[in-house]
Amino acid sequence: MSYTTVAQVAGMFPTFKRGGTQQNPPDSLIQQYIDDVAGDIDAVLSRRFTEAIGAYASFAAFLASLSTDALNVLEKINRYGAAAQLGQTLASFGVAAAREMEKDFEAQYEELIGQLNARDKNGRPLSAGLYDHLFDPQACSETPRPALKGIAGGDEPAGQTPADSGSSALFGKFDRRGT
Repeated sequence: MSYTTVAQVAGMFPTFKRGGTQQNPPDSLIQQYIDDVAGDIDAVLSRRFTEAIGAYASFAAFLASLSTDALNVLEKINRYGAAAQLGQTLASFGVAAAREMEKDFEAQYEELIGQLNARDKNGRPLSAGLYDHLFDPQACSETPRPALKGIAGGDEPAGQTPADSGSSALFGKFDRRGT
């Protein structure tokens, strides 16, 4: 299953004209690019979210249960990956602007698929990916609230303990500085 369409991928190149008898590359080749990238996306989803997928009867049932936000992320990844491949093809036909656009689309695709795959720019695993909460209901979501609170000893006003500021620091919990 692909997550984007030929029209959406071709639309990434404003001067690319579709529908003529001389269209080069043909829609069938663009669809192949889309399917290639969709296969990569499916492989990442299958590997990363095996437990979440296991709650459904099949991978297709898992995909059918995804939210609009999750499907939008998959569409964007699919579109940028296929557009990068289309850009390489157009550049080989001598379309100079396509070469620059292809580089940008490739960089965007690599970042997006890396976030889905929970890998950094060097391919090293991360503890979580940016989109995990969209694909696994038990994934942790980052919060803007601080996970750890604390005040360094030198930053603490004289006469204040960590408990006074809402901290439960083990060291200095009952100590008062400067009194």
